[in-house]
Amino acid sequence: MVKDPQSLWPREHGAYAQLAVALLCGAALGHYARGIYQALLTVGVFLASEPVLVLLGRRGHVARSTRQVAAALRLLLLGSFALLMAAMAWLGAPAAHILSLFPPCVLGAVLFLLFMLKLERTAAGEVVAAWTFSGAAGCAALFGGAGVHRANLLVLFLGGLFTLATAIVHGHLYALRRNNGKARAIACVLGVAFTLWAYSLGHRAGFPRSGFAVFLPMAFAALWVWWAPPEPRQLKQLGWAATVCAVLGGGLAVFGLW
Repeated sequence: MVKDPQSLWPREHGAYAQLAVALLCGAALGHYARGIYQALLTVGVFLASEPVLVLLGRRGHVARSTRQVAAALRLLLLGSFALLMAAMAWLGAPAAHILSLFPPCVLGAVLFLLFMLKLERTAAGEVVAAWTFSGAAGCAALFGGAGVHRANLLVLFLGGLFTLATAIVHGHLYALRRNNGKARAIACVLGVAFTLWAYSLGHRAGFPRSGFAVFLPMAFAALWVWWAPPEPRQLKQLGWAATVCAVLGGGLAVFGLW
C-alpha cells in the first residue's frame, strides 16, 4: 500500500508502528472517551500529512499533477474527521488539558519542516518524531483522565524508548558504513543509562521501582546488536525487533502507571 509512488498513505513505515504503540499506550492509560477521541484526532492528522506533502509538491511534480484532486479530497475527509474528534475531545475539557497540546504541536511543526527539507529519515528527524508521538500519547492519556503526573511519566518513558530504538538502528547503520563498532557500544551504554534513570525517576516520582523494567527489553536489544551485530540483509528484522521491544516497554510503562 505505502510502496506505491502514487499512494496517499504516509510512506514512513516505522512511523506507523511507533505511533500505534504510543497512542495505544496513551489511550490505555487514560481510557475514558476523551482520550480515545484525542488519539483518533492524532491518527487523522498523521494520515493527512501525505496529502499535504503531495499538494505542496514535496512528492514531485508528477505526483502533484496526477494526484492533486485525490489528495485534496483525502485532505478534506481527514480534516473533517480531525475537527470532529477535536470537538468531542476538547469541548468542556479543562484549560490545563488544552495547554498540554502545545508541546506536541510545536514538535509536530518542527517535524513537518524536516519533511519539507527531506531530513525526516535522519537520526535527528526520527528523534523529533519519537518525542512528537510520545507527546501525543501523553495528551491522549491526560484527556482520558490519567492525570498530569502519570501522563508526563508516560511521555518520558515512551520518548526514551523510541529514542533508544533510534540510537540502536542508526548506531548499527553507522557501524556498518564505517566498519566501527563504537556506535553500537554507545547505544548499549545508553540503554543501561536509561534503565538506571527509570529506576531513579521511579524512586523519586512515586513510580514503582519495577519501572526500571520499562527499558530492559530495548536495553537487551542494544546489547544483542553490540554483541552479535546483524548482517546488512537483516536490517528489516532489526526494525521489527525494535518494534517488539517498544511494545513490551510501552506495556510495562502502562502497567506500572496503572
